[in-house]
Amino acid sequence: MDRAMKPRRIALIGERNLSHRSHQGIEASLVLFRRDVDPQLEFTWIATNGITPDSVESVLRDCTGLWCTPGSPYANTAGALLAIRHARIGRKTFLGTCGGFQHALMEYAQNVLGRPAEHAEMNPAAGSPLIMKLSCSLVGTTGRIIATDPERFAALLGGRESTEEFHCNYGFNDDLAGIFQDSGLKFVAHDAEGQLRAFRLDDHPFYVGTLFQPERRALLGALHPLVRAFFFAALPSP
Repeated sequence: MDRAMKPRRIALIGERNLSHRSHQGIEASLVLFRRDVDPQLEFTWIATNGITPDSVESVLRDCTGLWCTPGSPYANTAGALLAIRHARIGRKTFLGTCGGFQHALMEYAQNVLGRPAEHAEMNPAAGSPLIMKLSCSLVGTTGRIIATDPERFAALLGGRESTEEFHCNYGFNDDLAGIFQDSGLKFVAHDAEGQLRAFRLDDHPFYVGTLFQPERRALLGALHPLVRAFFFAALPSP
């Protein structure tokens, strides 16, 4: 099949809400990429309630890339985790931003490392949650991001350092960083204080999560290098 005829469809996992600037930014990013690179790239929002163990394969079969979007807690946490697992196991292009970053860490901890992966927003009583409430909220903030894997991640940031936008109250519990040591999930960017801000899966063609929201750059008329790389990775091979 000619490349131009092959499917290229991004599944946006989450409950679409255009009052969220992140969701506006995601759709604006797709518009920019379709205008400048590939007008045939399609996208579809898939609400988490529509993803079940029985439906996940059929719902996501035709998608060449999955973006687990901000906006958690999702209507169906289990559905979001199923979609993330589908991308990881199926080696499909994956990007998780903000809530997607958090849930991708949870999915990996549970299904690969065999560890509990509580999220403090959903279980405030959790003793040692993987995703914890931040002592300083990042809602509406910007921050310096430093690539700690310069060969493989700096290009996605657009340099060894970048300034990125955040909109979250929850993040990774750094006390549990040791459970990922020697695993295939690598921490590739931190903030100036050394707190985790991005990861990638080492043995996967493209599997990246960021606590920051690179999609917001599209609201200023520019496509973030990371988002561009994600879209390119979701295109079929020639």
